Amino acid sequence: MYKGYKLIQEKHIKDVNSDCVLLEHEKTGAKVFLMKNDDDNKTFGIGFKTLPKDNTGICHIIEHSVLSGSRKFQTKEPFMDMVKISMATFLNALTFPDKTIYPVSSRNEKDFKNLMDVYMDAVFYPVMKKDRRIFMQEGWHYELENAEDELNIKGVVYNEMKGAYSVPETTLYYRVNNALCPDTVYAMESGGEPYEIPNLTYENFCDFHSKYYHPSNSYIYLYGDCDMEERLEFLDREYLSNFEKEKIDNFEGNQKPFENTKNVFDEYSVSKDEDTKNKTFLAYSSCFGESNGLKDGIIEKLLSEILVDMQGAYLKEALLKANICEDVSSISMESTKFSSFGVYVINSEREYLDKFKEIVENVLREVVKNGIGKEKLIAVLNRTEFSIRELLNSTTAGVEYFFSIFDTWLYGGSPMDSLTFDEALSEIREDILNNRLLERVIEEKILNNNHKAFIVLSPSAGLNDKKDLAQKEWLKRYKDSLSQIQIEKIIENTKNLIEYQQTESTEEQKATIPKLKIEDIDKETLKIPNEVEKIEDITVLKHNIFTSGINYVDICFDLKHISKDEIVYLSLVENLLKSLDKKSMTYKDFSVETFLRCGGVSTAITTLTNAKNREKFVPKFVVSVKFLGEKLKETVELLKVLLKETIFTDKSRIKEEVLSIKGELEQDVLGAGHMYGINRAKSYFSNKACYDERFKGLDYLKFIQDLAENFDDRIDNVLEKMEFVYNRMFKQNETIVNITTTEENFEEIKKAFVECVKEFPRFEDISYDFTFERENLKEAIATSSDVNYVTFAGDLKKLGIEYSGSFSLLSKILSTTHMHNNIRAIGGAYGAGLSITRDSEMLMFSYRDPNLKSTKETFNSVGKYVSEMEITEEELESFKISLVKDFNPLLTPKHKGYTSMVMYITGSDEKELELYLGQLLNTKLEDLRELGKVIDEVLSQDGFVVVGNTNKIKENSKEFKNIVVLKK
Repeated sequence: MYKGYKLIQEKHIKDVNSDCVLLEHEKTGAKVFLMKNDDDNKTFGIGFKTLPKDNTGICHIIEHSVLSGSRKFQTKEPFMDMVKISMATFLNALTFPDKTIYPVSSRNEKDFKNLMDVYMDAVFYPVMKKDRRIFMQEGWHYELENAEDELNIKGVVYNEMKGAYSVPETTLYYRVNNALCPDTVYAMESGGEPYEIPNLTYENFCDFHSKYYHPSNSYIYLYGDCDMEERLEFLDREYLSNFEKEKIDNFEGNQKPFENTKNVFDEYSVSKDEDTKNKTFLAYSSCFGESNGLKDGIIEKLLSEILVDMQGAYLKEALLKANICEDVSSISMESTKFSSFGVYVINSEREYLDKFKEIVENVLREVVKNGIGKEKLIAVLNRTEFSIRELLNSTTAGVEYFFSIFDTWLYGGSPMDSLTFDEALSEIREDILNNRLLERVIEEKILNNNHKAFIVLSPSAGLNDKKDLAQKEWLKRYKDSLSQIQIEKIIENTKNLIEYQQTESTEEQKATIPKLKIEDIDKETLKIPNEVEKIEDITVLKHNIFTSGINYVDICFDLKHISKDEIVYLSLVENLLKSLDKKSMTYKDFSVETFLRCGGVSTAITTLTNAKNREKFVPKFVVSVKFLGEKLKETVELLKVLLKETIFTDKSRIKEEVLSIKGELEQDVLGAGHMYGINRAKSYFSNKACYDERFKGLDYLKFIQDLAENFDDRIDNVLEKMEFVYNRMFKQNETIVNITTTEENFEEIKKAFVECVKEFPRFEDISYDFTFERENLKEAIATSSDVNYVTFAGDLKKLGIEYSGSFSLLSKILSTTHMHNNIRAIGGAYGAGLSITRDSEMLMFSYRDPNLKSTKETFNSVGKYVSEMEITEEELESFKISLVKDFNPLLTPKHKGYTSMVMYITGSDEKELELYLGQLLNTKLEDLRELGKVIDEVLSQDGFVVVGNTNKIKENSKEFKNIVVLKK
């Protein structure tokens, strides 16, 4: 049946609605898993067990490098070429502690085959083993352009991991793995510790690939509605049959249980002027031993939910009430062969370690003694089951299943065992509810288990400055020790690399990249069923879509009657809404009731621009809920409790939550500084962005920090403001009830939710003027990060220019060529991009960037580049083809309904999408070139904001009018 492959196991798994087949390639022993079903979003993946022996990031650097040219696909970066021209719905590569995987998916058959071919050739026949410059660019290299210059180190992964380790949780996660499993591969950082990456040699890099990237060590996956036999024949003919079977030493190592618990002390870096008080992380982590797969994974998640993550979780509540920290989170040895449980506290002190341990163990003993409340158990089980049911509707289900199957497959088990969710949940439910399973696990595998580590991660002011200085001094000594010939060799290597980076692939090389033609694609735009009904002041939107039995409802409240001065309080109410007591139940009971009655309740503030007048926007408060039909009445009653009964009087509880919000926002700025920088730059000219700043930007962060620091002085006034805003937020008039379900459920759901909304008052139709004072502040936001996020925002509306579909084409071209080549490939940043939005805003950013001034120079050169842009008709058509899917994106049923609601509110429609698509497809090169002058005019607005490294910002202080130090 499958020529060249041996059948190991075959089974239909109803949980994932797939015919599953496990095979082994006869010649090489490559492991192959098929999931045949009717999903047109076909997925392919290949993975390898990759086991690092040190912290140089060898697995991570190879993951980047194999995608930089191969035997058949000879451009410098076939991966980026496919990003440019493919219709892929998923295209990525990921490094884990013990594996490296390469998944892709596409709805287009020809594109799917092309992507498979590119990835297979990349992993087995990469050019990197013949061209050292790829290793230098993606990993690390000495940089020296002139003999008198300082010797420096650069590299994409080197800078990526500097950015990653600027977030202290990255260090904490690595220390947990290292502490619990020191005798295994998990003691190593597969992504690379930044200051150890330069210890990796090119020879070791090539040898590692030769050892692990072999079919005998591969795990191949095919999913969806495709001709499996034809694809298997292709894999065998083109790739697998070219190799012989090899025995590969890919043992992760044994870890004996500890005889005694372990204490680990480590540091993370903060800015040299930063106060280190109350910024220590304390972690309590227990290793359960090797995992048995799906069941153990579910048990881990349930433990984390009940003990730490859910509202009123036992450990979280006790640790916060002890006033030894600002927030509490769970932590585990994710993506390894071990099961574990861990809890850590944020913004604490080393001196609290013993008290932290004592609280954790006392609480766990109480849980074992008294048992976990049955309703709480049922609630978390329901939540888990609901998330699994939703996975069937996921747009990337094929990719998600690929990740899941490695929980057993990589360690010798059957991948099918990771997909039988119903059976595993049924057994676990029985054991949890009737046999105290979780209590037994807590007692045996946490309390009575010595295989534990207590970790103290303390802040060290200027730690990375000291490391950078030590590295700089070492580089100076190293350079001084070199002969003239050796120095000239480094200069030559640097110049060769720059030349390589700046040289475009030849036409012959470009011709090797597989391309789609316009006739290969479907040019349909997004069409979502939508019926509109008016019931008094309420608008009901109906989307008749198959949802696998789940009903989705969004209630969208208008907010234009909430004033500018009240926006921060509006945001705080939204943040606290589910975390405070209600008149009829405590916040803990509300959390439990949520998952007894439904699949979850979420809230969000959003601002939506009018499609016909981009200067206008409307603020909305959206409450979203998902539930099964039999729970309709209970779900509606729960929403009433949330929106009508929340009590804003518990100062102690509010303080706990404010500190938690503060910590999350501060960490978010370090990890996603480009998002904060872009919105800040937009606020220099956009009223909408000014509004956004007050509910989710740096303005809101400053408000929360001030409240946390001066809580006792501020709280009475804040409580009064919140109460006032809460009582005015929810009004009957101008409310939208958005329902996504099947026809037979609609009327009953409509009736229940409309009646719910009618219980809210009507308010006089006040519309505040959301015009803000706007000024280009030319800001830099100085943080403790080792890297920078350089951002720009400019307004095309000032020039009288309305959005066109050609802007999406220009955005794609610039992001994947000029920005990528100069900021990532040459500059060493992890990423960069440019977009011209439908609000006629031009946005640019760099991500985890070692540079600042040179990145700004690249931004400022965009107009000239566009005016002189050279691109063939064939290349232009390929870019267009890759963008067509954006006009008919892959959406879940829930997101289809939500998207249609947004289109209704903004005044967008299907004709608008068709117009933009037509403009895109009809764009000519000269049309794009004419935009060069427009871009130069936009750049003259000088809307730059940098979020990043304090020292780098100070070195470039002349670039800014204001330098704001982000205090923690």
